[in-house]
Amino acid sequence: MKAQPAFVVAVLAVGGALHAVAQTTPSPPGPADQATAQAPNPRSAAAEASEVQEDRFDWNISWKNWHGLDLYAAGKTGLKRSDLPPLDFSETRLAASIGGRLEVDGAAYGTNGSLSGFDDGFDLRRARVTVKGTSLLAVPFSYHIEVGYVPGSFTVNEAYVAIAKVPHLGRLQFGQFTPPVGLQLITSSWDIGLMEPAAPLQAMAPPPQPGVQASGTFFDRRGTWTAGAFAGIGADGEYGSGSKRFGNFMGRATWLAIDDIDDKEPAGNHYLHLGASTSLQRGANGQLRFRSRPESYLAPHVIDTGVIDADRAATVGAELLWTRGPYSAQAEAMASRVDSSTAGTLNFHGFYAQAGWFITGESRPYLRDDAVPGRIQPLRNFGFGPDAGWGAWEAAARVSYADLSDGVVQGGRLLMFMSSLNWILRPQVKLIFELGAGRVSGTAAEGNLLLAQLRMGVYYY
Repeated sequence: MKAQPAFVVAVLAVGGALHAVAQTTPSPPGPADQATAQAPNPRSAAAEASEVQEDRFDWNISWKNWHGLDLYAAGKTGLKRSDLPPLDFSETRLAASIGGRLEVDGAAYGTNGSLSGFDDGFDLRRARVTVKGTSLLAVPFSYHIEVGYVPGSFTVNEAYVAIAKVPHLGRLQFGQFTPPVGLQLITSSWDIGLMEPAAPLQAMAPPPQPGVQASGTFFDRRGTWTAGAFAGIGADGEYGSGSKRFGNFMGRATWLAIDDIDDKEPAGNHYLHLGASTSLQRGANGQLRFRSRPESYLAPHVIDTGVIDADRAATVGAELLWTRGPYSAQAEAMASRVDSSTAGTLNFHGFYAQAGWFITGESRPYLRDDAVPGRIQPLRNFGFGPDAGWGAWEAAARVSYADLSDGVVQGGRLLMFMSSLNWILRPQVKLIFELGAGRVSGTAAEGNLLLAQLRMGVYYY
């Protein structure tokens, strides 16, 4: 077993978080506090109104417990608000919410055949700092910056600005972010039900990259649409296909075939989400690479096409998500066609099917504007006291298959079965234990593998 220094730090952080979870809520104010709060203010209403008119600047810094650090500053300009929305010159406003995420993985493997490079141990899975907020500088906008570290590299996962309600375009977003292809990649990795996305999405769906996209909803937010243009940058992300010298057009459309979502009583949710997405890539002397790990980040890539010289490529995906109370089922299929200047036409494909059950009765929420599942809120957070409980417990299982072999490119085939038990102590603290088995074939290194892995995570957001 190998133990990284980061693991020690992360364990201490997780321990501190668990200690904070166990604290009781503060006691209500006493009689002296209530008397002070109810004491009349000797200042006149006219004096207060005069001060409000003169006070053109306001700022605040506050710690929001599990939601991180909030900063706010606003100032009046003295100008009138524009009659052309969304322009607003009457004030400037800057807001930021600073959070972070820390996850540590441990894994043990058993392999046979010619598979190699599997080392048991613990390591830092990801450490991220997030800055986000909604501000106003002539135009109201939101922004999201997420930088972090994964084993071997620093990453800029997201760095974008978004403007809502742009005429004829809906929500306009530009910067670096995940393109709208692959439900499990668009969904926060904290909320996908297992530790890692399914192998076919890791291999064929695009990673975060620079681009611009427009999105919106229709039929009373029952359906969504997204379309954008992106530039392949060739950087090695946590997962996703790599590309260089490509211009990428990507789009996604979704529809709630069953729409019985109760935001006030989410434990009774019943919905059926259907979706389709596409990625069209074109560029002179472009390069593509599809590869995937066996759904464990501490493991090596076991299927890999290597770099493919290509002029055109297209990827299409279909997605399904069904939830009824504590039960859920999810599936995706994805296929890629690559026109290679050296290997001819190549076809790769894959799919996964996943099921989950919240033993403690929770239901997977749904974010209508993004058309993805949302953050699990335990019915009773873990802790001590009359209002505390054992958090949320979820059992999940997934089978997946990815085929990256065609023609002269023998990237390999991967069949995986994963089972997971998730303990969500509160929305910001999670423990995951997984058992898995897989088969690698159709490439130079073939064989069977067994794995057991554990994740401990804390998320301030």
